[in-house]
Amino acid sequence: MLFSLNCPNCGASLPSASRLSGVVRCDYCGTSFRVPETLSPEPDMGDLLLGADFSRKPIPSWQFQNEEKITLVPGPTPELRVRFEKSNLVHYVLFSSGVFDNVDASVTLRYLSGDPKWIRAGLFLRYTPSMGGYGFFVSAQATYMFGYYTKPANADLVWTTGMDWAANASLRAGPGQSNRLRVLLKGNRIQVYLNGVLTSSFTDGRFDVGQVRLAVEPSENSDVEVAFNDLQIRAVK
Repeated sequence: MLFSLNCPNCGASLPSASRLSGVVRCDYCGTSFRVPETLSPEPDMGDLLLGADFSRKPIPSWQFQNEEKITLVPGPTPELRVRFEKSNLVHYVLFSSGVFDNVDASVTLRYLSGDPKWIRAGLFLRYTPSMGGYGFFVSAQATYMFGYYTKPANADLVWTTGMDWAANASLRAGPGQSNRLRVLLKGNRIQVYLNGVLTSSFTDGRFDVGQVRLAVEPSENSDVEVAFNDLQIRAVK
């Protein structure tokens, strides 16, 4: 029996023979990725622990922050849309009521307005206001980065960049383009997937448990409006 396989970056159909090599290179966009036995370029997903219905308020097990900036848009794919004026701050939009340690967290985001050179949004994981946590951002320029907030004694939270902005061919640039960010945390192992492609894998034991948060960062140079959909927290298999 022949099986079809689609590229996680551009969606092109690849021949079933590609599966035999273990690593596939798409002839259309050039993306290379591992092919597991499940015929998916990503690790299998565990049970859904917590989703978010963006069609109505309240959203069970989630709390809003900066609620006056948020609009929920129902439809076939409900969206949470948020707009922030120029600033040099990270703004949180939604955070889990409970805390999580090992999680497979993912969300799709798209930029509706703002200067692509400056705007960014993403996920914070294992975050607590008193300790900080990990942050993962995707820009409108097809770049991504990650780092973490820590809180020194008697001081405000301090941001440290773990990996500075890097371009990745799996991302789609420009306004209106959807990109899916997926982060797997298991113990001190952290893996970052962008549109189904593994882009970073590293270890860090700085934080053990905390909230899942959606975050948006404009800049002193640009407002930003972004839409989120399909937020999921799953068990790590």
